[in-house]
Amino acid sequence: MVLRIVIVVAILVLATAVALWWQRRQGVAREVERAGALSSTTLGAKRGYHATFVQFSTPMCAKCPPTAQLLTRIAAEDPRVAHIEIDAAERLDLARELEIMRTPTILLLDGDGVVVSRISGAPTEQQAREALAAVPRTGTDYTI
Repeated sequence: MVLRIVIVVAILVLATAVALWWQRRQGVAREVERAGALSSTTLGAKRGYHATFVQFSTPMCAKCPPTAQLLTRIAAEDPRVAHIEIDAAERLDLARELEIMRTPTILLLDGDGVVVSRISGAPTEQQAREALAAVPRTGTDYTI
């Protein structure tokens, strides 16, 4: 009897630890190893001059619409920032190439189209703003 209670308690502790670990990872921007740039043609929309939020969504994702609204609102505050939402089911080729395993996943691109960070899960407004603030400046603020 005591052995069963110990096993149940151990399972509950393990499940709690995994749940806390999972929750702490949600919406956190992680820097990624920089690789080749993603063009506007590849993305199917115009990139931002300073930064671009590229959000991968699916129709059955409950957190994707609120995430899209948040990122659209943040991008609208700065004309140099863009938000592009991509349906991962329709662009399976791109999702596989970029190793998108869940939705929402947000890639943050710099002005050159290089992925500088990745957010898995729905970020809070503060997390999204901090990730945007960490994007390195490329080029100048001048447009011709």
